[in-house]
Formats: sequence, C-alpha cells, structure tokens
Amino acid sequence: MTISPIIDIQRITYSYPVQAGRTKEDQSMLALREVSLQVQRGEYVVLLGHNGSGKSTLARHCNALLFPDSGRVLVDGLDTRDVAKQRIIRERVGMIFQNPDNQLIATVVEDDVAWALTVRGVPAAFIRERVEAAMHDVGITHLRKQPPHKLSGGQRQRVAIAGVLALRPQCIIADEATAMLDPLSRQEITQLLHQLNQQYGLTIIQVTHLLEEATMAQRVVVMEEGQIIMEGTPATIFADLERLRALKLVIPEPIILAERLRAAGVSISRDAVTVEAIARELML
Repeated sequence: MTISPIIDIQRITYSYPVQAGRTKEDQSMLALREVSLQVQRGEYVVLLGHNGSGKSTLARHCNALLFPDSGRVLVDGLDTRDVAKQRIIRERVGMIFQNPDNQLIATVVEDDVAWALTVRGVPAAFIRERVEAAMHDVGITHLRKQPPHKLSGGQRQRVAIAGVLALRPQCIIADEATAMLDPLSRQEITQLLHQLNQQYGLTIIQVTHLLEEATMAQRVVVMEEGQIIMEGTPATIFADLERLRALKLVIPEPIILAERLRAAGVSISRDAVTVEAIARELML
C-alpha cells in the first residue's frame, strides 16, 4: 500500500501582485517557477536558500497562506484552493514565523497557548489538557503565569510553538523562526524541532538561510531564483561546498574544519556534518 505524502506540490508557479512603481521587467519576475516537491509524513525537511530565493514563498503555499498561479498544492490530499478546506489545512499544517510577537496575543503564557483552541470553541477540559501537554513539550511549564512580553526571544518562540502544538497539527513549518534569535537560542529551537520530529513523528519543514540548521534534517532542499536546484541528505549537500559558496550561503566553521582536515589527509566521513559527529570521527 502506497502512503501519500502529507504535502504534494505539483509544478507551481507564483508571482507576487504587481506594485505601483515597479518596472515592467520587475513585474514579470516570478517568485516560484514550476516547482514540484513532495514531503512525506514524519519527514524533517529543511528549505535552504538566501533571502529572495523563494523558500518562504514556497513554505506559505503549504498551508494555504498563498495560492499558486498555476499548478496545485495538496495537503493531506486536500487542494489548498478549496475554500471549504482551508481551515482544516491550516490546522493540519501549523506555521511559526520569524517574529514570535506576531503570534502572541494574550497577556499570560498559558492563555496565549490556549487562544487558538478557545476561539474554535474546544471544550475547556480538552483545552487544559492540550495546553498542559504543549507547554511541557516545549519546556515552558514554569513560565505559564508570565506575561509573554517579559520573556526572552527564544522563550517567546517556544510559546508560539506551543500554541501551534496545542492544535495537534500533523506538520509544523518554521519559517525563519530563528532569524531574530542569538546563536544559543537558534540552536535550542532547532533542537526542539528535531525533538518534536523524533518523539512524535511530526512532519517538520524548517525554512532557513543558515547551513548549520540543516545538519539534523533528513533532507535538504536548496532554492535559488524560485527553483529547486539541489536536494539530498545534509551529507550530500555539504559535499559541494564550492556550489554552496557560489549561492552566497555561509559555510559553518565545523564543516570548514572537516574540509581542511580531509585535505590534510585526516579520515573524516562525509556523513559527519555536526560538531558532535566530527568530534567522534577525530576520536576514532
């Protein structure tokens, strides 16, 4: 029996609406060009590319925030253009954005996590159960009575993730969710997404321009000028550092170190793309 992908993007093309003052050439530029991509259930995929590559535009097609000019997007078999299905699609595929403040509404953390359930009329007993579970899963139970505006950026992003988790989605899209965070918080949020994928089988699509955030993914999809130009495991993608440099992507220092050690004759597996994996190779 063949299991259908949770997200099936079929040859989609998309242009943003024309804005006043743009030249005719600018107006004709496409944000996405004949893009096809399937994301399997329980998969952890990173959409990678520099600003303007089309990765966020593609991600927003995955939960009916944007709709293709041509082609189609199916989410769990539902067409995103079907107005009657869009609420279901957005519950099955939750999104976390770059600025968590845009997703925080209430004055207390636990009320914020409960907000989306409350407006949907979910019974109070179910709300309490789901809020408690979601806060526990992202490690913010101790912050339940705190006002969100007093939290750190990383903590606020965890609150936003908990609010999405409370809806019990099948997939979470993190659209540059670490861009406004310090390096430690970026690492913690990426590890949290990986944990949710591993522990609950949640499908994760992480959108980023940072190569270090791609190391734990099962598959990396690299975009440039609205097209997919590379696709494979992290080890496969990191094997072509010159091409990544040409795409204006910053190579993480551990990967550069491993590259230099290999050039010096040290045996390090190409599959070693994290600091921990490279360290283990050096200890052998």
